Amino acid sequence: MKSIRSQLLFWLVPSFIVIAILAGATLYFSEKRRLNGSLDNELNKLARSVQLANRMPIPPRRFGGNMRTPKEIAENTRRLLNDENNSFYLQAWDEDGATVSKSENLAEYQFSYPSEQHRQRHYNSQLASGEYIRMHSFIVRLGPRVGEISVSVAISKTETNKQLAILTYKLIIGGIFFCCLLSLILVFTIRRTLAPIQYLSEKVAEVEAGSLHNRLNVEGVPTEINPLISRLNQLLARLEKSFERECQFNNDLAHELRTPLAAIRATSEVAMKWPEQSSVDDYRYIAESSSQLQNTIDSLLSLARIENSGSEILIEKVNISTIIEECIALQSSLVKERGIEVALSLNEQYLIESNPHLLRIIISNLISNAVEYAPENSEVIIDCKDNRSILTIANLAPNLDESDLSTIFDRLWRKDSSRTGTNHVGLGLSIAHSAATAISLKLTVELDDKQMLIMSLAKE
Repeated sequence: MKSIRSQLLFWLVPSFIVIAILAGATLYFSEKRRLNGSLDNELNKLARSVQLANRMPIPPRRFGGNMRTPKEIAENTRRLLNDENNSFYLQAWDEDGATVSKSENLAEYQFSYPSEQHRQRHYNSQLASGEYIRMHSFIVRLGPRVGEISVSVAISKTETNKQLAILTYKLIIGGIFFCCLLSLILVFTIRRTLAPIQYLSEKVAEVEAGSLHNRLNVEGVPTEINPLISRLNQLLARLEKSFERECQFNNDLAHELRTPLAAIRATSEVAMKWPEQSSVDDYRYIAESSSQLQNTIDSLLSLARIENSGSEILIEKVNISTIIEECIALQSSLVKERGIEVALSLNEQYLIESNPHLLRIIISNLISNAVEYAPENSEVIIDCKDNRSILTIANLAPNLDESDLSTIFDRLWRKDSSRTGTNHVGLGLSIAHSAATAISLKLTVELDDKQMLIMSLAKE
């Protein structure tokens, strides 16, 4: 259950049910308390009437009066309950626990003699007939010579229980209706809320290579989804740019391979047709063209191997100065041939955690590029003491401008005809950039106001 709709329904519907049960229970017990309170009030009135009826003043004995006897008490209390329509029950006991009065509607049934914990309290009980009643027990003190009697009054809860049963039924029906209604509202709301995501899914599914220039519309989309659409539009822009570069690379590669292939084909056809006119130069030209093709293919394979190296990269401590000196030694003949002066600023103790093979590929390509394309008799500056980066290599680049820097790492990129030749196919900087990315380093380029092209290799 990973969909947002399922998760919302899974959590919210049970929550609605719990809320409905709690609300229903609150209403039920509140109404039950109110009804019991109403019964208690009726019982209190009856209790006061019993007490008043048995405390009516009587003439003193010396004036011909007599003390109130249990029989008189029975008569007084029975008069209170002589109404045929009353629903009250009453039973009184003397101090010995003998019944002195009982309402007629109790018939053969008896109340239990009230215990200490039930006196002066209201509580629920049940007659032997099964009828539920609400009771109140209290003591009527008749005087020092007569003593006291215990009285229990009760009222039937049949009507109260009936009202509570009807209320329970209404609450259950109302609760089910409430949960169903909220669930429908929830489903409708979720469907409406997730509609933009469905729209977004359909639009993304329509994206193809030929429609990368289209952008997702944010109009009418909830604010919370706008950042997602914005990121998707940025992704589409990057894909469009990458796709354009890929197309340009394919065109450049086809052009790069077609030229030597055409030369090899033309030279070999002439050699086959007029073998007596072929010379060593023709075969040398075929060999050089074949070498150019092999160089291009080897470079492309190296680039693909670096980009797919992934988890195979091993990291160890590497001395940067040692690698720089090795790479300069490889370019010593070209340095001497072009009159390049290499200015070194090395830190012999500088060690970094990296892959030595990829690091050598990066530095070798950067030095080779600087020595190859710097003007003759100019200076190449190599510095690994700058705290802001691992290594910087700078050389004059009078033919470059700021607009070239955004594409300088593209595969097969060349500024002009001076960057063509059988030894260079425009993949050196691309390989260096990919190798830097593979070992989590950042290779950047800038052009200062003195037309110095500065390549910087730094940690990300």
